[in-house]
Amino acid sequence: MIPDKRRAAVMPFSLVIFGALMLQSVSSQNEPSIAASEHTTLPSEGHSPPFTLQCNLTNAHSAHEESYWMKNGEEIPDTRSPNRNTEYKLLKPRGDDAGVYMCVYTFEMAPPANATIEVKSVPEITGHKRSENKNEGQRALLYCKSVGYPHPVWTWRKFDNGIYREIDNSSGRFFISSKDNYTELHIINLDISLDPGEYLCNATNMIGTRDEKSVLRVRSHLAPLWPLLGVLAEIIILVVIIVVYEKRKKPEDLQDGPVKTNSTNNHKDKNLRQRNTN
Repeated sequence: MIPDKRRAAVMPFSLVIFGALMLQSVSSQNEPSIAASEHTTLPSEGHSPPFTLQCNLTNAHSAHEESYWMKNGEEIPDTRSPNRNTEYKLLKPRGDDAGVYMCVYTFEMAPPANATIEVKSVPEITGHKRSENKNEGQRALLYCKSVGYPHPVWTWRKFDNGIYREIDNSSGRFFISSKDNYTELHIINLDISLDPGEYLCNATNMIGTRDEKSVLRVRSHLAPLWPLLGVLAEIIILVVIIVVYEKRKKPEDLQDGPVKTNSTNNHKDKNLRQRNTN
């Protein structure tokens, strides 16, 4: 037999558990019921035909006010409606249309209710740095960004001996930063003999994979001096041309001098002859 004191302690505890279960049951019965479209996946190749996301509020214990649509946590403009049956059309579905959609219903005397529809697609890399030109010892930055859902896993590779090898950070000069649909590759203290070449960013999710190529060029420390050296070379060439021209010009000037003297003497001889004749 259970002593009276223990029986008195067990009974309130049992009542608390029973009350909590009953409250949870009543609460679940009062929650609105929403019928929503199935999750969908866009084709990896080619264009997807138009399709419509739909939600229907089938049951609610409070007066319905309005409904609207959200994508990736943000409200889609111009989707608010007083209808219990709401839809959102994707006329030309592409990678940037993929994401988490949500139909939301608001009520007069109850909190909002929602249903989630996932639209999945292979990643599509929409932006990347095609090339980067830096001097040795500087820092280089390569990046890629994509659209699609789920968010991809990013990988960076470098073309080496005929194949793309995953970045080896044994030197401690490579830093990869990735979040959702964006990734960056930082390379510090650039080495002109090791770092130039082709780099590949790869985005992979459960639907498929995509990649893009970037080219890194590393110049010598003397590269900033090349324009100055070019100007100096032009000046030296110009000076040489002037010196050569002057050297060739002086002998001609010496020849012109005696010719002028002879002509003057001839003129004097003619004057003397005219006088003697007279």
